[in-house]
Amino acid sequence: MVQLSNAISDAVVSIICIVVFFKFFAYQPFYNRLLWGIFLVTIALAAAAGVFRYLGFQELTPTHRSLSVLAGSVGLSAVVVAIWGLVVRQTITRPAFILTIGVGLSLFVFLLYPSFQVFDSVVQAFTMLLVMLIAVFGLLRKYQKAIWIVIGVMILGIATKVVQNHLPLNATDTYHYALAAMIWCFGKAT
Repeated sequence: MVQLSNAISDAVVSIICIVVFFKFFAYQPFYNRLLWGIFLVTIALAAAAGVFRYLGFQELTPTHRSLSVLAGSVGLSAVVVAIWGLVVRQTITRPAFILTIGVGLSLFVFLLYPSFQVFDSVVQAFTMLLVMLIAVFGLLRKYQKAIWIVIGVMILGIATKVVQNHLPLNATDTYHYALAAMIWCFGKAT
């Protein structure tokens, strides 16, 4: 079944990821830029698979699920370290980059098992909390642009509540547009 509004909102997420990377993160130090790129590319790939899935290509459902888990593990571990580097104005080292990707890939393998899929939302919630704490730490250190990270996480948190409360809005579209807004806010934090 074709769900055009969901396909459009996923396309918006994918386009926003590409635009934000080149507009805001293209001039970050190498490993910082790589972490932001991993975060944005995993989300863009999951969103692109979602576009085709919502356009009626149901055989892409497992691919969309796997790419979503990849974004929710490797992508989220990358964004936590990337935000840390941004907030404390630190260049990420190669060992820190490798450790981050290793943790993310371990989470990915762990979350692919059907019996552990329930932890997917726990990992996302924990990451949102961690990102928020890092942003507040940045504000305490007088990095005023960290307010954009706080705003982005709050937008996504509110959208998550909309999804859970079944308001008269399309929950998937609301989540997608909130995700796009959060990504744009993260870009504004640079």
